[in-house]
Amino acid sequence: MLTHRFRTILGDIPADWCAAPLRALIAEHFAGDWGNDEGEQAVAVMRSTNFTNNGQLDFSDVATRYFPKEKAEQFELHQGDLLLERSGGGPDQPVGRIGFVENDIPGATVSNFVQVLRPDPEKVDPYFLGWALFELQRTGIVERVQQQSTQMRNLNWRDYQRLMLPRPQVDEQRRIAATLKLADDAIQKARIELDATRELKRSLMSSLFIAGMPSRHGEFQDTKIGPVPRGWTVRTIRSVLAEKPDSGTSPLSRPDPPGTPILNVSCIKDGVCSPADVTYVDVSKDEIDRYRTQVGDFFVLRGNGNRDYVGTGGLLRQTPDVDTIYSDKLIRLRFDAAQVVDRFVPYLWQSRAFLTRLQSKAESGSGLWMMSKRDICRELFACPPPGEQKEIVAVLDSIEGQLSAQEKKLQALGEVQHSLLQNLLTGKIRVPGETIYA
Repeated sequence: MLTHRFRTILGDIPADWCAAPLRALIAEHFAGDWGNDEGEQAVAVMRSTNFTNNGQLDFSDVATRYFPKEKAEQFELHQGDLLLERSGGGPDQPVGRIGFVENDIPGATVSNFVQVLRPDPEKVDPYFLGWALFELQRTGIVERVQQQSTQMRNLNWRDYQRLMLPRPQVDEQRRIAATLKLADDAIQKARIELDATRELKRSLMSSLFIAGMPSRHGEFQDTKIGPVPRGWTVRTIRSVLAEKPDSGTSPLSRPDPPGTPILNVSCIKDGVCSPADVTYVDVSKDEIDRYRTQVGDFFVLRGNGNRDYVGTGGLLRQTPDVDTIYSDKLIRLRFDAAQVVDRFVPYLWQSRAFLTRLQSKAESGSGLWMMSKRDICRELFACPPPGEQKEIVAVLDSIEGQLSAQEKKLQALGEVQHSLLQNLLTGKIRVPGETIYA
Protein backbone atom coordinates (compact mmCIF):
# COMPACT_ATOMS: atom_id res chain seq x y z
CA MET A 1 0.00 0.00 0.00
CA LEU A 2 1.26 3.47 -0.87
CA THR A 3 2.24 5.44 2.24
CA HIS A 4 3.30 9.04 2.84
CA ARG A 5 6.16 10.21 4.96
CA PHE A 6 4.45 13.59 5.40
CA ARG A 7 0.82 14.67 5.75
CA THR A 8 0.57 15.05 1.98
CA ILE A 9 2.56 13.72 -0.95
CA LEU A 10 3.98 17.23 -1.44
CA GLY A 11 5.10 17.58 2.19
CA ASP A 12 3.79 18.78 5.54
CA ILE A 13 1.06 21.43 5.56
CA PRO A 14 -0.22 24.00 8.11
CA ALA A 15 -2.38 22.75 10.98
CA ASP A 16 -5.43 24.60 9.64
CA TRP A 17 -5.22 22.86 6.24
CA CYS A 18 -6.75 19.50 5.44
CA ALA A 19 -5.37 16.67 3.34
CA ALA A 20 -7.52 14.71 0.92
CA PRO A 21 -6.94 11.94 -1.63
CA LEU A 22 -7.24 12.96 -5.26
CA ARG A 23 -10.29 10.74 -5.75
CA ALA A 24 -12.20 12.80 -3.16
CA LEU A 25 -11.55 16.05 -5.04
CA ILE A 26 -12.82 15.10 -8.48
CA ALA A 27 -16.49 14.91 -9.41
CA GLU A 28 -15.85 12.87 -12.54
CA HIS A 29 -13.04 11.28 -14.50
CA PHE A 30 -12.88 9.28 -17.68
CA ALA A 31 -10.40 7.92 -20.18
CA GLY A 32 -10.46 8.92 -23.82
CA ASP A 33 -11.06 7.09 -27.08
CA TRP A 34 -8.80 7.01 -30.12
CA GLY A 35 -11.67 6.43 -32.53
CA ASN A 36 -11.20 5.22 -36.11
CA ASP A 37 -9.32 6.21 -39.26
CA GLU A 38 -12.63 6.95 -40.98
CA GLY A 39 -16.29 7.09 -40.04
CA GLU A 40 -19.38 9.25 -39.69
CA GLN A 41 -18.10 12.35 -37.88
CA ALA A 42 -14.69 13.94 -37.55
CA VAL A 43 -13.59 14.78 -33.99
CA ALA A 44 -10.55 16.65 -32.63
CA VAL A 45 -8.70 14.29 -30.28
CA MET A 46 -6.11 15.58 -27.81
CA ARG A 47 -3.21 13.19 -27.19
CA SER A 48 0.10 13.16 -25.34
CA THR A 49 1.86 15.08 -28.14
CA ASN A 50 -0.39 18.04 -27.32
CA PHE A 51 1.01 18.28 -23.78
CA THR A 52 3.87 20.62 -22.96
CA ASN A 53 6.10 20.66 -19.90
CA ASN A 54 4.54 23.90 -18.60
CA GLY A 55 0.85 22.98 -18.36
CA GLN A 56 -0.10 24.71 -21.60
CA LEU A 57 -1.80 22.63 -24.28
CA ASP A 58 -0.33 22.81 -27.78
CA PHE A 59 -3.11 22.96 -30.35
CA SER A 60 -0.83 23.15 -33.41
CA ASP A 61 -1.18 19.45 -34.28
CA VAL A 62 -4.45 18.05 -32.94
CA ALA A 63 -5.38 14.66 -34.40
CA THR A 64 -8.60 14.19 -36.37
CA ARG A 65 -10.35 10.88 -35.73
CA TYR A 66 -13.77 9.53 -36.65
CA PHE A 67 -16.65 8.32 -34.47
CA PRO A 68 -20.31 7.35 -34.83
CA LYS A 69 -22.38 10.54 -34.91
CA GLU A 70 -24.33 9.67 -31.77
CA LYS A 71 -21.13 9.19 -29.78
CA ALA A 72 -19.38 12.23 -31.24
CA GLU A 73 -22.23 14.54 -30.22
CA GLN A 74 -21.54 13.72 -26.56
CA PHE A 75 -17.91 14.88 -26.66
CA GLU A 76 -16.91 18.14 -24.99
CA LEU A 77 -14.05 19.38 -22.84
CA HIS A 78 -15.05 21.97 -20.22
CA GLN A 79 -13.20 24.97 -18.90
CA GLY A 80 -11.49 23.84 -15.68
CA ASP A 81 -11.02 20.25 -16.85
CA LEU A 82 -7.56 18.84 -16.27
CA LEU A 83 -6.00 16.54 -18.84
CA LEU A 84 -3.67 13.95 -17.33
CA GLU A 85 -1.07 12.04 -19.35
CA ARG A 86 -1.60 8.45 -18.16
CA SER A 87 0.86 6.82 -20.58
CA GLY A 88 3.92 8.33 -22.22
CA GLY A 89 6.91 10.05 -20.70
CA GLY A 90 10.43 9.12 -21.70
CA PRO A 91 13.83 8.01 -20.38
CA ASP A 92 14.34 11.29 -18.53
CA GLN A 93 10.74 12.44 -18.21
CA PRO A 94 8.14 10.93 -15.89
CA VAL A 95 4.61 10.38 -17.16
CA GLY A 96 1.83 12.43 -15.56
CA ARG A 97 2.04 15.79 -17.31
CA ILE A 98 -0.97 18.06 -16.78
CA GLY A 99 -2.79 20.18 -19.37
CA PHE A 100 -5.15 22.97 -18.27
CA VAL A 101 -8.34 23.38 -20.33
CA GLU A 102 -8.72 27.17 -20.31
CA ASN A 103 -11.95 27.34 -22.35
CA ASP A 104 -14.78 25.03 -23.35
CA ILE A 105 -13.85 22.89 -26.39
CA PRO A 106 -17.13 21.59 -27.84
CA GLY A 107 -16.98 18.40 -29.89
CA ALA A 108 -13.45 17.49 -28.70
CA THR A 109 -12.19 14.53 -26.72
CA VAL A 110 -8.91 12.86 -25.68
CA SER A 111 -7.09 9.70 -26.68
CA ASN A 112 -7.07 6.52 -24.63
CA PHE A 113 -3.65 7.45 -23.19
CA VAL A 114 -5.14 10.57 -21.56
CA GLN A 115 -7.46 10.86 -18.54
CA VAL A 116 -9.90 13.75 -18.12
CA LEU A 117 -10.24 14.95 -14.51
CA ARG A 118 -13.26 17.13 -13.68
CA PRO A 119 -12.64 18.71 -10.24
CA ASP A 120 -15.49 19.12 -7.74
CA PRO A 121 -15.86 22.95 -7.47
CA GLU A 122 -17.30 22.70 -3.94
CA LYS A 123 -14.14 21.03 -2.70
CA VAL A 124 -11.29 22.30 -4.83
CA ASP A 125 -10.37 25.07 -7.21
CA PRO A 126 -9.49 23.36 -10.51
CA TYR A 127 -6.37 25.46 -11.02
CA PHE A 128 -5.12 24.82 -7.50
CA LEU A 129 -5.58 21.09 -8.05
CA GLY A 130 -3.96 21.32 -11.47
CA TRP A 131 -0.87 23.02 -10.08
CA ALA A 132 -0.60 20.44 -7.29
CA LEU A 133 -0.66 17.62 -9.86
CA PHE A 134 1.72 19.59 -12.08
CA GLU A 135 4.18 19.77 -9.17
CA LEU A 136 4.01 16.00 -8.70
CA GLN A 137 5.22 15.48 -12.26
CA ARG A 138 7.71 18.37 -12.34
CA THR A 139 9.53 17.18 -9.22
CA GLY A 140 9.45 13.50 -10.20
CA ILE A 141 7.36 12.52 -7.15
CA VAL A 142 4.92 10.91 -9.56
CA GLU A 143 7.51 8.19 -10.28
CA ARG A 144 6.32 6.54 -7.05
CA VAL A 145 3.02 5.70 -8.74
CA GLN A 146 4.13 4.78 -12.22
CA GLN A 147 5.08 1.56 -13.94
CA GLN A 148 7.51 1.35 -16.83
CA SER A 149 7.24 -0.98 -19.78
CA THR A 150 9.81 -1.39 -22.54
CA GLN A 151 8.33 1.41 -24.64
CA MET A 152 6.67 3.84 -22.23
CA ARG A 153 5.73 4.75 -18.69
CA ASN A 154 2.22 4.21 -17.29
CA LEU A 155 0.50 5.66 -14.23
CA ASN A 156 -0.81 3.25 -11.64
CA TRP A 157 -4.24 4.89 -11.70
CA ARG A 158 -5.43 3.29 -8.45
CA ASP A 159 -2.44 4.53 -6.45
CA TYR A 160 -2.47 7.92 -8.20
CA GLN A 161 -6.06 8.52 -7.01
CA ARG A 162 -4.99 7.68 -3.45
CA LEU A 163 -2.32 10.38 -3.29
CA MET A 164 -3.00 12.72 -0.37
CA LEU A 165 -3.00 16.32 -1.57
CA PRO A 166 -3.09 19.64 0.33
CA ARG A 167 -6.58 21.08 0.74
CA PRO A 168 -6.83 24.55 2.28
CA GLN A 169 -10.17 26.37 2.26
CA VAL A 170 -11.41 26.98 -1.29
CA ASP A 171 -11.00 30.73 -0.90
CA GLU A 172 -7.31 30.31 -0.06
CA GLN A 173 -6.95 27.80 -2.90
CA ARG A 174 -8.19 30.49 -5.30
CA ARG A 175 -5.70 33.02 -3.96
CA ILE A 176 -2.87 30.52 -4.37
CA ALA A 177 -4.02 29.64 -7.90
CA ALA A 178 -4.28 33.33 -8.82
CA THR A 179 -0.73 33.96 -7.60
CA LEU A 180 0.61 31.00 -9.55
CA LYS A 181 -1.28 32.19 -12.63
CA LEU A 182 0.41 35.60 -12.39
CA ALA A 183 3.79 33.88 -12.39
CA ASP A 184 2.74 31.62 -15.27
CA ASP A 185 1.43 34.59 -17.29
CA ALA A 186 4.79 36.35 -16.84
CA ILE A 187 6.57 33.23 -18.08
CA GLN A 188 4.28 32.93 -21.11
CA LYS A 189 4.83 36.61 -21.98
CA ALA A 190 8.61 36.18 -21.67
CA ARG A 191 8.45 33.05 -23.82
CA ILE A 192 6.48 34.92 -26.53
CA GLU A 193 9.05 37.75 -26.50
CA LEU A 194 11.88 35.23 -26.82
CA ASP A 195 10.18 33.44 -29.71
CA ALA A 196 9.60 36.78 -31.48
CA THR A 197 13.30 37.68 -31.16
CA ARG A 198 14.33 34.27 -32.47
CA GLU A 199 12.02 34.78 -35.45
CA LEU A 200 13.55 38.22 -36.06
CA LYS A 201 17.00 36.66 -36.05
CA ARG A 202 15.89 33.98 -38.55
CA SER A 203 14.45 36.69 -40.80
CA LEU A 204 17.62 38.77 -40.67
CA MET A 205 19.81 35.72 -41.28
CA SER A 206 17.84 34.92 -44.43
CA SER A 207 18.39 38.40 -45.91
CA LEU A 208 21.59 39.99 -44.59
CA PHE A 209 23.94 37.49 -46.27
CA ILE A 210 22.08 37.65 -49.59
CA ALA A 211 20.82 41.23 -49.93
CA GLY A 212 22.97 43.06 -47.39
CA MET A 213 21.86 45.78 -44.99
CA PRO A 214 18.17 46.68 -45.41
CA SER A 215 17.47 49.24 -48.22
CA ARG A 216 21.21 49.59 -48.86
CA HIS A 217 21.53 48.05 -52.31
CA GLY A 218 19.61 48.87 -55.48
CA GLU A 219 21.73 46.97 -57.99
CA PHE A 220 22.56 43.27 -57.99
CA GLN A 221 24.84 41.07 -60.04
CA ASP A 222 24.43 37.44 -61.11
CA THR A 223 26.96 34.99 -59.64
CA LYS A 224 27.46 31.25 -59.23
CA ILE A 225 25.41 31.37 -56.01
CA GLY A 226 22.71 33.68 -57.34
CA PRO A 227 22.18 37.47 -57.31
CA VAL A 228 24.29 39.43 -54.81
CA PRO A 229 24.66 43.19 -54.28
CA ARG A 230 26.94 44.93 -56.76
CA GLY A 231 30.32 45.52 -55.14
CA TRP A 232 30.28 42.23 -53.23
CA THR A 233 32.56 39.37 -54.23
CA VAL A 234 32.05 35.60 -54.22
CA ARG A 235 34.79 33.81 -52.29
CA THR A 236 35.61 30.32 -51.03
CA ILE A 237 35.88 29.42 -47.37
CA ARG A 238 39.49 28.40 -48.03
CA SER A 239 40.34 31.96 -49.10
CA VAL A 240 39.48 33.38 -45.66
CA LEU A 241 41.22 30.76 -43.48
CA ALA A 242 44.31 31.62 -41.46
CA GLU A 243 45.51 27.98 -41.49
CA LYS A 244 44.53 24.61 -42.88
CA PRO A 245 41.41 23.04 -41.34
CA ASP A 246 42.08 20.18 -38.96
CA SER A 247 39.95 17.45 -37.40
CA GLY A 248 40.54 16.39 -33.81
CA THR A 249 41.47 13.17 -32.05
CA SER A 250 39.38 10.18 -30.99
CA PRO A 251 40.54 8.48 -27.78
CA LEU A 252 38.00 6.68 -25.61
CA SER A 253 36.10 9.30 -23.63
CA ARG A 254 34.17 9.24 -20.35
CA PRO A 255 31.54 11.64 -18.98
CA ASP A 256 33.40 12.70 -15.82
CA PRO A 257 36.94 13.76 -14.77
CA PRO A 258 39.80 13.09 -14.40
CA GLY A 259 41.33 13.68 -17.80
CA THR A 260 41.55 16.35 -20.47
CA PRO A 261 38.23 17.97 -21.50
CA ILE A 262 37.31 17.29 -25.13
CA LEU A 263 34.70 19.10 -27.23
CA ASN A 264 32.34 16.76 -29.01
CA VAL A 265 29.23 16.68 -31.19
CA SER A 266 26.88 17.60 -28.31
CA CYS A 267 28.82 20.84 -27.75
CA ILE A 268 27.61 22.30 -31.06
CA LYS A 269 24.23 24.01 -30.89
CA ASP A 270 22.63 27.14 -32.39
CA GLY A 271 25.89 28.47 -33.80
CA VAL A 272 27.78 28.14 -30.52
CA CYS A 273 30.34 25.62 -29.27
CA SER A 274 29.76 25.24 -25.53
CA PRO A 275 32.46 23.75 -23.24
CA ALA A 276 29.67 22.94 -20.76
CA ASP A 277 29.05 19.59 -22.47
CA VAL A 278 32.61 18.23 -22.72
CA THR A 279 33.66 14.68 -21.97
CA TYR A 280 37.11 13.62 -20.70
CA VAL A 281 40.00 11.70 -22.27
CA ASP A 282 43.55 10.58 -21.55
CA VAL A 283 45.95 12.08 -24.10
CA SER A 284 49.62 13.00 -24.37
CA LYS A 285 51.07 16.51 -24.02
CA ASP A 286 51.80 16.55 -27.77
CA GLU A 287 48.13 15.89 -28.51
CA ILE A 288 47.08 18.64 -26.12
CA ASP A 289 49.46 21.06 -27.84
CA ARG A 290 48.15 20.13 -31.30
CA TYR A 291 44.45 20.17 -30.53
CA ARG A 292 44.31 22.89 -27.86
CA THR A 293 41.29 25.17 -28.41
CA GLN A 294 41.03 28.93 -28.03
CA VAL A 295 38.52 31.74 -28.35
CA GLY A 296 37.48 32.31 -31.97
CA ASP A 297 37.88 28.67 -33.03
CA PHE A 298 34.99 27.56 -35.20
CA PHE A 299 34.02 23.88 -35.24
CA VAL A 300 32.07 22.15 -38.01
CA LEU A 301 30.28 18.87 -37.45
CA ARG A 302 31.65 16.61 -40.17
CA GLY A 303 29.48 13.54 -39.61
CA ASN A 304 26.04 12.70 -38.24
CA GLY A 305 23.22 10.23 -38.74
CA ASN A 306 20.89 13.16 -39.43
CA ARG A 307 21.67 15.19 -42.54
CA ASP A 308 20.14 18.30 -40.93
CA TYR A 309 23.03 18.38 -38.44
CA VAL A 310 26.02 17.51 -40.58
CA GLY A 311 27.89 20.65 -41.62
CA THR A 312 26.48 22.77 -38.79
CA GLY A 313 29.01 24.83 -36.90
CA GLY A 314 29.63 26.48 -33.55
CA LEU A 315 31.89 29.32 -32.42
CA LEU A 316 33.94 28.96 -29.25
CA ARG A 317 33.25 32.33 -27.62
CA GLN A 318 35.93 32.18 -24.94
CA THR A 319 39.09 30.23 -24.23
CA PRO A 320 38.33 27.39 -21.76
CA ASP A 321 39.72 27.79 -18.23
CA VAL A 322 41.73 24.57 -18.61
CA ASP A 323 43.41 23.05 -21.68
CA THR A 324 40.62 21.61 -23.85
CA ILE A 325 40.93 19.66 -27.10
CA TYR A 326 38.36 18.58 -29.69
CA SER A 327 36.98 15.37 -31.16
CA ASP A 328 37.71 13.91 -34.59
CA LYS A 329 33.97 14.36 -35.33
CA LEU A 330 34.69 18.09 -35.52
CA ILE A 331 36.70 20.12 -38.04
CA ARG A 332 38.35 23.27 -36.67
CA LEU A 333 38.44 26.43 -38.77
CA ARG A 334 40.42 29.55 -37.90
CA PHE A 335 39.62 32.65 -39.91
CA ASP A 336 42.06 35.28 -41.17
CA ALA A 337 41.23 38.64 -39.56
CA ALA A 338 42.80 40.39 -42.56
CA GLN A 339 40.22 38.76 -44.86
CA VAL A 340 36.97 38.76 -42.88
CA VAL A 341 35.66 40.61 -39.87
CA ASP A 342 35.52 38.70 -36.57
CA ARG A 343 32.32 36.59 -36.27
CA PHE A 344 31.15 37.34 -39.83
CA VAL A 345 31.64 33.79 -41.16
CA PRO A 346 30.28 32.10 -38.00
CA TYR A 347 27.10 34.14 -38.40
CA LEU A 348 27.03 33.37 -42.13
CA TRP A 349 27.19 29.65 -41.24
CA GLN A 350 23.83 29.93 -39.50
CA SER A 351 22.07 31.33 -42.59
CA ARG A 352 19.76 28.83 -44.26
CA ALA A 353 20.94 29.54 -47.83
CA PHE A 354 24.61 28.91 -47.02
CA LEU A 355 24.00 25.85 -44.85
CA THR A 356 21.66 24.26 -47.42
CA ARG A 357 24.30 24.59 -50.15
CA LEU A 358 26.96 23.14 -47.86
CA GLN A 359 24.83 20.21 -46.67
CA SER A 360 24.04 19.26 -50.26
CA LYS A 361 27.70 18.15 -50.52
CA ALA A 362 27.29 15.59 -47.70
CA GLU A 363 27.45 11.91 -48.67
CA SER A 364 25.81 8.99 -46.92
CA GLY A 365 27.53 5.76 -45.95
CA SER A 366 27.24 3.21 -43.13
CA GLY A 367 24.29 5.10 -41.67
CA LEU A 368 26.17 8.41 -41.45
CA TRP A 369 26.15 11.59 -43.48
CA MET A 370 29.74 12.77 -43.89
CA MET A 371 31.40 15.94 -45.11
CA SER A 372 35.06 16.40 -46.06
CA LYS A 373 37.43 19.28 -45.36
CA ARG A 374 37.67 19.74 -49.11
CA ASP A 375 33.91 20.26 -49.42
CA ILE A 376 34.02 22.85 -46.68
CA CYS A 377 37.02 24.70 -48.12
CA ARG A 378 35.50 24.89 -51.60
CA GLU A 379 32.12 26.21 -50.46
CA LEU A 380 31.28 29.66 -51.86
CA PHE A 381 29.78 32.65 -50.06
CA ALA A 382 28.93 36.26 -50.86
CA CYS A 383 31.45 38.56 -49.23
CA PRO A 384 30.59 42.24 -48.66
CA PRO A 385 33.25 44.92 -48.13
CA PRO A 386 34.73 45.04 -44.58
CA GLY A 387 32.63 48.03 -43.56
CA GLU A 388 29.36 46.29 -44.33
CA GLN A 389 30.61 43.08 -42.73
CA LYS A 390 31.05 45.06 -39.49
CA GLU A 391 27.54 46.46 -39.77
CA ILE A 392 26.04 43.01 -40.32
CA VAL A 393 27.96 41.60 -37.34
CA ALA A 394 26.87 44.54 -35.16
CA VAL A 395 23.19 43.95 -36.00
CA LEU A 396 23.45 40.24 -35.21
CA ASP A 397 25.48 40.88 -32.05
CA SER A 398 22.64 43.12 -30.87
CA ILE A 399 20.06 40.40 -31.55
CA GLU A 400 22.23 37.83 -29.75
CA GLY A 401 22.43 40.19 -26.77
CA GLN A 402 18.64 40.46 -26.68
CA LEU A 403 18.30 36.68 -26.90
CA SER A 404 20.75 36.15 -24.06
CA ALA A 405 18.96 38.65 -21.82
CA GLN A 406 15.55 37.16 -22.60
CA GLU A 407 16.76 33.61 -21.98
CA LYS A 408 18.16 34.68 -18.58
CA LYS A 409 14.89 36.44 -17.74
CA LEU A 410 12.89 33.34 -18.67
CA GLN A 411 15.17 31.15 -16.56
CA ALA A 412 14.82 33.51 -13.58
CA LEU A 413 11.02 33.55 -13.89
CA GLY A 414 11.02 29.76 -14.03
CA GLU A 415 13.03 29.59 -10.81
CA VAL A 416 10.58 31.98 -9.13
CA GLN A 417 7.65 29.84 -10.29
CA HIS A 418 9.28 26.66 -8.96
CA SER A 419 9.87 28.32 -5.59
CA LEU A 420 6.26 29.51 -5.46
CA LEU A 421 4.97 26.04 -6.35
CA GLN A 422 6.98 24.44 -3.56
CA ASN A 423 6.05 27.02 -0.93
CA LEU A 424 2.47 28.04 -1.77
CA LEU A 425 1.16 24.51 -2.29
CA THR A 426 2.38 23.41 1.15
CA GLY A 427 1.51 26.62 3.01
CA LYS A 428 5.10 27.64 3.78
CA ILE A 429 4.12 30.96 2.22
CA ARG A 430 0.53 32.11 2.79
CA VAL A 431 -1.34 34.47 0.49
CA PRO A 432 -3.10 37.12 2.65
CA GLY A 433 -6.90 36.99 2.77
CA GLU A 434 -7.27 40.52 1.42
CA THR A 435 -5.39 39.62 -1.80
CA ILE A 436 -7.54 40.32 -4.85
CA TYR A 437 -7.77 37.50 -7.33
CA ALA A 438 -9.53 37.04 -10.65
